[in-house]
Amino acid sequence: MKLIINESDKALLLDRLKIANLQFQKTYPSDKLERQAAYTVYGGANLFKSDTTHKIGEAALNNLLGNAPNFAVLARVLKLDGYEYLPHTEEAIKA
Repeated sequence: MKLIINESDKALLLDRLKIANLQFQKTYPSDKLERQAAYTVYGGANLFKSDTTHKIGEAALNNLLGNAPNFAVLARVLKLDGYEYLPHTEEAIKA
């Protein structure tokens, strides 16, 4: 099956989406209007338990700490303003 949207229909759809997206951004503003976080957890309802969110949170924190063990590494990875001035050695970071 070929799924192609012709240019005029595409422009119409994008214009409609733009209006809806701008209204959504006004209703639910975020730090950056061009982007908002979205989280999806896949699994059946039978897999969701009372501690599921806690386990997911622990996994996320362990992942963060494994990849960015301190503020300097995290700032460098995210290229936060001023990251180039942060310490690079463990001793300097601890200080």
